[in-house]
Amino acid sequence: MNIKEEFKEIVEEIRENEKEFNFTPREIIAFFNCIKRTKGNSARIDDYLDAQNLVTIPDYKNHYIDGEIKLKHKEKAKSRSKTDPIQRISLLPSANKAPITVPRDAKLNEAQTLMMINGYSQLPVMSNPRTVAGFVTWETIGMSLTNGISSVDVKDFLTTDFTILEYNTPLLEAIKTVLEKEYVLVRKKDKTISGIVTLADISHQFMTSTEPFLLLEQIENLIRRVLDKKFLVEELNQLCESEGSDNHKVSYIDDLTFGQYIRLIEKSENWEKLDLSIDRSNFIKKLDEVREIRNDVMHFDPEGITNQQKDTLINVANFLTRLVVIKNL
Repeated sequence: MNIKEEFKEIVEEIRENEKEFNFTPREIIAFFNCIKRTKGNSARIDDYLDAQNLVTIPDYKNHYIDGEIKLKHKEKAKSRSKTDPIQRISLLPSANKAPITVPRDAKLNEAQTLMMINGYSQLPVMSNPRTVAGFVTWETIGMSLTNGISSVDVKDFLTTDFTILEYNTPLLEAIKTVLEKEYVLVRKKDKTISGIVTLADISHQFMTSTEPFLLLEQIENLIRRVLDKKFLVEELNQLCESEGSDNHKVSYIDDLTFGQYIRLIEKSENWEKLDLSIDRSNFIKKLDEVREIRNDVMHFDPEGITNQQKDTLINVANFLTRLVVIKNL
């Protein structure tokens, strides 16, 4: 089909920059060197628009020939999440808590007292929110005293061997640095120090991120123990087929999804096979809560799960553990 170069440039603009253009149906077909919307012309124009993933709203074929229509790219599937795909050091609470500091002319006993009261191993020595003179640490104090320094001033116990990371530093990169240096300062765009991140903070974040996965794995393993050898493989495949999963053949309990565990035992006849002396409705309700939490966890929310959700996972894991022990499963 003979297409005007002007239209090809418009199509490129739409594809690359997601722009929209207003035309009339007459102008659209003119781009294809057509005068009328015959079946043949329309078919060729439609084929081209489809190949370029373009659409007219309303349809150019049915709209008044000199009425305005919009030419645009077909709607693209977008992610609901607009969050930064990379976890950064800025998500840590300690990176957003202005550190306790002492000025360079402070006395050593002031620094020591602050470190002991707050349980710190180090303290930044700063004259203002943007300027770091160094750090005073239990190590620098010990080394200095061992080498005969008897000063009472903080400035004589400083180390200038410290690291500052930018606020948007990727968390994985930051973790490597903290593991090497033991602590780092975090700096915002305006050059102010926003916080200090230590090994303890990294350990806490690791626990926050991994604990839900470990609890969910424990829960799923325990559910499999409860379901083990209670059903025929044929029954499991019937469940999958009833849900439209004909091409997914099941050979083991492990092949089922968490949701399928729930749907399997929702049926009263299947519940009886488990021979459990507990209330079915409340048990299933709690498992469904776990399923919803599991969906949240698998979306890798950097803020983790709520305390209530964590308590739910812990309680269910503990309950299933006791159940497996009592039933000798």
